[in-house]
Amino acid sequence: MAEEDPLSKFYKQFQVFVQNNPNVISAARAASQIPESAKAVIVLSPYSLQHAFPRDWVSKSYRKTIVERPERLLAGSMGISAAVTMYPALFTLKSSNQRKGSLVSPHVLKVHGRDWPPTLLRLCKHADEKLAKGEIEVPDSWNSGDIYLSSKTIEALQGSIGALETGVDSIFEGPSPEHVSNRAFVVIRPPGHHCRAGTPSGFCLLNNAHVSIEYAHDTYGITHAVVLDFDLHHGDGTQDICWKRAGFRPDEQDENTGGYDEFGKKFAEFPRVGYFSMHDINSFPTESGYATKDNIKSASTCIMNGHDLNIWNVHLSAWETEEDFNKLYQSKYRTLFAKADEFFKNAKIEMSAKGKKFKGLVVISAGFDASEFEQVSMQRHGVNVPTNFYTMFTKDALKLAQMHSEGKVLSVLEGGYSDKAITSGVFAHLIGLQNQNWIKEWGSEQVVKEIVRGCKPNWKPYKSKKTRDVIRIWAEEVIKLGRAMIPEFEQVLFAETKADSVPETQKESLRSTTIAQRLTRSQGQQLPSEPKEVTPPRRIINSKASESAPAVPFAQQEIATDDENDDEDYVYDEELNRTFNRTVEDITIDDISRHLETLEIIETPSTTEPKKPVQHKVETKATLGKYKIPTSTTTQHLRSHRYSGAPDYDDSDVSMVSHISTAKKHTTRSGRKW
Repeated sequence: MAEEDPLSKFYKQFQVFVQNNPNVISAARAASQIPESAKAVIVLSPYSLQHAFPRDWVSKSYRKTIVERPERLLAGSMGISAAVTMYPALFTLKSSNQRKGSLVSPHVLKVHGRDWPPTLLRLCKHADEKLAKGEIEVPDSWNSGDIYLSSKTIEALQGSIGALETGVDSIFEGPSPEHVSNRAFVVIRPPGHHCRAGTPSGFCLLNNAHVSIEYAHDTYGITHAVVLDFDLHHGDGTQDICWKRAGFRPDEQDENTGGYDEFGKKFAEFPRVGYFSMHDINSFPTESGYATKDNIKSASTCIMNGHDLNIWNVHLSAWETEEDFNKLYQSKYRTLFAKADEFFKNAKIEMSAKGKKFKGLVVISAGFDASEFEQVSMQRHGVNVPTNFYTMFTKDALKLAQMHSEGKVLSVLEGGYSDKAITSGVFAHLIGLQNQNWIKEWGSEQVVKEIVRGCKPNWKPYKSKKTRDVIRIWAEEVIKLGRAMIPEFEQVLFAETKADSVPETQKESLRSTTIAQRLTRSQGQQLPSEPKEVTPPRRIINSKASESAPAVPFAQQEIATDDENDDEDYVYDEELNRTFNRTVEDITIDDISRHLETLEIIETPSTTEPKKPVQHKVETKATLGKYKIPTSTTTQHLRSHRYSGAPDYDDSDVSMVSHISTAKKHTTRSGRKW
């Protein structure tokens, strides 16, 4: 008997969602016009759930301090399903449930050396024995408040490696030439950007970004890559491995190791990797009161095209209004793209001079713990970013990739520890990954609150809702899809499970079809009490008729009035629901094709000329995979973008440091002494 498709439950629920929503069915017409190669791939990693806190003898209050937990994947799935409900024709889901990588594969050993991966395997294998005796399973030199291990951690790490490989394969090879996408988001845990060549730290056991790049180099010939890191915390591990790639001896390596000159350097390795990060200088690993001088130097390093190093760090600043933040983004944070652009340009010149071929890749270390929705215990120093940041940053990453890596972008989940931060951040990130507009209402407190209800293990739908309560109706559709995304959620996370009701007529095999194909299929199916050709209802806001019989895009049925017992604190917001409904209805085929627009990026200003925006445009007919982008698809959308003004690059807050040494003292990410 053939094994069931791990996404079959999700697609059964998706069929129900499509049948219930006229707007989605009408969008099916766009699905046939968008090839698989133009969609973003989302790679799910069920094995990542196996890494769970194993010390069952600790107090309940202590357990609550463990924020790197399997539930993070459920919150991520909520963000994914929210994006899919808005643009179902633009995403392809994949599960890496049948692919496990090896901790001793060449691309892992090249990043972490021949000692650390076997050591990690050994520690995981012996962890259960220590745990059975009531002993801490990690070495005394580690921060046991941040890092934990069990024998199941091996399976989680193997699954993470397999998911990373799947993501890279998806954007370079695909199942066929017609199914090579340019963008992939890999949803895995534990995170990786704190892990150095031979030292774990801050929840991180392997450096996922560097392992991905090494695999892309070994398999597809990548020569240069940039890592764009927007996690709240400095990716000290990712940066440290960049020093290793530049030929500098890692601190974990014996000083008598051969091959290095008297200054501890040898020839730089390929692929060459540039690291570009924005982070809070007062948070881990530079936490106030814990930070070492070397850690602070490391998190403030800025060096371009020197000693085979390309590193640029920018520190987060406080802001009061969205206008304040937009100015920060233009003048300060966007500097990272100018520097990454400089790295790629220099690389092309150098490779051309050597008569060698250049091949680039853009990697995003996508941590969402800088979100305005992150919990205070993780975000202790008063700096963060609004949710729409994740959309605009990702759009700029697409522009960079369009210029230097043939559009190839690999995004990898890093931090984010509250349900709200992960869900809203992933939602906004995926909207940006397809170059769509983020709508402010989507990130409102009420909307996010409704979605994250689905992160509760024993979630149940509301007994009743207001007829016009579009947000709650939509959120429950999102929750059902998100909870159906990974079958293992039921085994690992849900205290109580209740199978979603799926009509018998929809229980056919769904293994070989994609989201877009399901949309197309649904377009031709007869809906209950509806004609085959469905025109999405358009609301006229000032019309008395629309007040009496509002069009509800995410449900066709009438629903009774609110049951007060469902949520005593809930206040129905008529205007927000009305606006939210309108934003959903405005998603048309024109919006769906918007991600095919011509992309632009602003270069670094010349040091000898006044600072002026220099815009590079790709050809009027750019390509995504083998799909040509007609100029007619370009709309007013980007031309009126609020970031079109000239950026004023200001790095006065960043120390210029030419050399650092890696800190040998451990600090705690959770903020507790240990």
